[in-house]
Amino acid sequence: MAAPNLEESSLLTRLAAGTAGVVGKAFLRRLVTELAGALDAELAFVAELCGDGDACTLASAGKPGIELREGCVFKLAGTPCEHAYRHDIFLVPRGARLRYPEDRFLRTYQLDGYLAIALRDARGWPIGHIGVVVRATPFQPAPSELQALRIFAARAAAELERRRQEAALLRAADEERRRIGRDLHDGAQQRLVVLGQALDLALRELEADPAKAVERLATAREQASIAGRELRELVKGLHPVGLERGLRPALTALAVQSPLPLVIEALPEERPGAVVEATVWFLVSEALTNAIKHAAATSLRVTVRGERDAWEVRIADDGRGGACPSAGTGLQGLRARVESLGGTLRVDSPRGAGTTLTARLRLRP
Repeated sequence: MAAPNLEESSLLTRLAAGTAGVVGKAFLRRLVTELAGALDAELAFVAELCGDGDACTLASAGKPGIELREGCVFKLAGTPCEHAYRHDIFLVPRGARLRYPEDRFLRTYQLDGYLAIALRDARGWPIGHIGVVVRATPFQPAPSELQALRIFAARAAAELERRRQEAALLRAADEERRRIGRDLHDGAQQRLVVLGQALDLALRELEADPAKAVERLATAREQASIAGRELRELVKGLHPVGLERGLRPALTALAVQSPLPLVIEALPEERPGAVVEATVWFLVSEALTNAIKHAAATSLRVTVRGERDAWEVRIADDGRGGACPSAGTGLQGLRARVESLGGTLRVDSPRGAGTTLTARLRLRP
């Protein structure tokens, strides 16, 4: 049996022990603290891409007198950080100050060695990086140490991606609450105000003009009926009716109520989790609403195909196309919901050729 690599074992053990049992921001803070100590670095930090050419520090730790505050936003251009995203690992063993003369941080603290490990999301896109900077050079971590850093960079990337998904869900939830508030204010609430006024007038006219009072009561009854329908529509949008019996009955009910022909071409017999079923229903419901309101479509076709660990959902209308996924809150909310499950949502809408939503939903988020 080969002897264990002491360097790798030491760094892995230290990082694993130092970050055990913590998640989120606490994990990132513990990680940089242990990295700075293990590599005898002046500073270790985790930064997240936060704009066009900008990064934001999420956690940092280092020796006394060297500070990179959490929440600090800095430009990548002119710093070694800008090259961190072109490589999985980017190392400048010595001469970082000469190589990057515009980097005021390196110059201020006399830092000459730099190491960055790129953080990528599940699709391989860069979302941030871990940086380690030192004063003494050459800075040359052992290959086994770099491998250990790769392992913990993957975990840090997962934490960043989880934070982003949570933020997207919060934004979607806030927008949904605003929409519900608008719908209640502009719809049922106004109906109830009119209803109350009609009842007040009817009471006043009951003895003096019974016929007029009857008209008022008829108006009140009509407003109550309309308010009831609007509330039912609002509740239906909050939770799909009939999903407790399965996706097929819920989609069938949606098709029966729809003025636009809704054709379910394929749907797996086995049931996924409740969250996946609800997501499919919301995808179909939003596509149906858009096809009716905006696309002048004559039909909507739904195809759902199951694999071992994922469903592919394809929803296509034959309308005018030209839909912009970023223009409305409906599709943005759906994209946030799908991505929070580890899935993807693509919108294809060439002008004059209809709109197609293609979602891939992981059955085990």
